[in-house]
Amino acid sequence: MTEPIHNYSEIGKLKTVMLKRPGQELENFTPEMLKRLLFDDIPYLQNAQKEHDMFAQKLEKNGVEVLYLENLSAEALDAGGNEAKNYFLEEMLKESGYSIGTTHDALKEYLYQMSTAKMVNKIMSGVRKNELDFNPRDLASLSEDPDYEFYLDPMPSLYFTRDTSACIGNGVSINHMAYPARQRESLFNEIIMKYHPGFLIKGFLFGVIATTIRALKVGMNWY
Repeated sequence: MTEPIHNYSEIGKLKTVMLKRPGQELENFTPEMLKRLLFDDIPYLQNAQKEHDMFAQKLEKNGVEVLYLENLSAEALDAGGNEAKNYFLEEMLKESGYSIGTTHDALKEYLYQMSTAKMVNKIMSGVRKNELDFNPRDLASLSEDPDYEFYLDPMPSLYFTRDTSACIGNGVSINHMAYPARQRESLFNEIIMKYHPGFLIKGFLFGVIATTIRALKVGMNWY
């Protein structure tokens, strides 16, 4: 097999799987977020990690290569350099409601100066308002609830890695998520497919698919 993605069967032997290990996003998850982030209860981090690790070990014992979303994302951004990092942050902030303004600038500066792995995990786990020392001056920022703790919400639904993309033959569909709480998730898959050396595909239709779904908001809606 010469292509990094080669999927022509729904029932063939599983060779590689992408997972997301439970992390700090569960510690930052608050009861007021439950409905908006599509959860019924807050998972207990230690139990979630224990169960996840058992699942991953079972896969590996059966010959499955286990890759992690957080690692692939950081590796892709490192491979893509400043262009990839800048694109990722701009798109992530736009999806989070900060296209322009002082909050956008402060968040981008705060995240950009981090190591790539730390930046990825920080975005996944959420950015609290008390982490940044600045006074928002644009109207959009001033209209926010001053008592709400976060600029960027944690992303606990990243565990459902099957939803945000689908392998189709030698290509990949980056899916538009139906609920706003999940729409940022597709960006991680996008940068992996766009910049990670292990997933670069000659003649890949990703650009067409991504432009269609992300710009026009059409295509599959996943929950």
